[in-house]
Amino acid sequence: MKILLVSNYQPPHMGGIEFAAGALKRCWERDGHTVTWLTTDIPRGGQPSTAENVRIPACNVFERLWEINSPIVSPCGYPRIRKLIREHDIVNIHSLAPGLSSVCLSAAIRCRRPAVVTQHVAIIPLASKLLTAVQHHVICAAARRAVRQDIPLTFVGEAVRRWFIEESGIPAEMTHMTPAGIEPDKYFLVPDSERAALMRKWNLPENQFKVLFVGRFYEKKGLQLIRKVAEQCPDILFSFRGSGPDDPEAWKLPNVRILPMVTDEELREIYGCHDLFIMPSIGEGWPAVIPQAMACGLGCMISEETFQGYNRDRDQFIVVPRNADAIVKQLNDAKEDRIPWLKNRVGISDYAVRTWNWQQTARIYSEIFERQVQNAGRSDGRQADLHE
Repeated sequence: MKILLVSNYQPPHMGGIEFAAGALKRCWERDGHTVTWLTTDIPRGGQPSTAENVRIPACNVFERLWEINSPIVSPCGYPRIRKLIREHDIVNIHSLAPGLSSVCLSAAIRCRRPAVVTQHVAIIPLASKLLTAVQHHVICAAARRAVRQDIPLTFVGEAVRRWFIEESGIPAEMTHMTPAGIEPDKYFLVPDSERAALMRKWNLPENQFKVLFVGRFYEKKGLQLIRKVAEQCPDILFSFRGSGPDDPEAWKLPNVRILPMVTDEELREIYGCHDLFIMPSIGEGWPAVIPQAMACGLGCMISEETFQGYNRDRDQFIVVPRNADAIVKQLNDAKEDRIPWLKNRVGISDYAVRTWNWQQTARIYSEIFERQVQNAGRSDGRQADLHE
């Protein structure tokens, strides 16, 4: 098949959707499909626009002002968007949020092209109650519009799927699960024999407990909560890899370190030479960085809200309330080896590799795509019969 993959952003913009889209593209190509990734040119300085990696001009005012991932697409890009949609067999749109994704959903409907929408998160609580309510209305309306046009929705987490069924009223039979995965050739166990050398490479102390955060620097990710924790735990090193307005470098804390932009290979090394991953976020589906970290042998501390995006095998994680005192207690327990399973890096990695696999998920998508293409062909045939 010729697959048009759509996301509002692309690396070096860092988020779960970008991780997922990139992984799916590589998996589909390994299975012999032709994939074009259609995205915006935000952030500047990323991979240049090519025939297989099309970047449409856009501005990013909503993300800068309110942390809303909805770029405003330049109208000059609309003709190319419509052309790409007509040239492909199926369109896979990641996110119902306004932006390039919503433009492509509308164009696919108008062009009568088969499509599938993937939704990674439910509604993200914003500082403004009005903006949160507007977001709720817009995204639920978009979900209903998609299913009215026989466009199914897929979800990376069961909690998000249930939320959409209940809040937007879409029928369960129009939904599918396409869980987040890992690419085992990119993220795999970092054995103890490698860790000391990697700590030296990344200038990390061997005899200090090291906690890692990877993701966007947003309030919803729990950045200010981590700041409070870091202030209370001066003997623990907190490393951050990401970008965004809530920049930990501005905290001026001696136990906080910002890591540079890294490749997939280097990210595996960074996961491997830390002692714990932390993600006390809210409004998530199931962040791709959690399976990645675990595949490398790194245990994860996640919020109750984030765990609900997965909601199984609770004993494989440290699940905490979004409360600084509770997190500090668990961190101290981990530092003092009172959570024994964190040392079983082989077991953590084995669980991740058994549980999450992007290639398997990509093939779930392929089956859904084939049904959509077949249904569209039958519909076109009926339309032709009517015209005759």
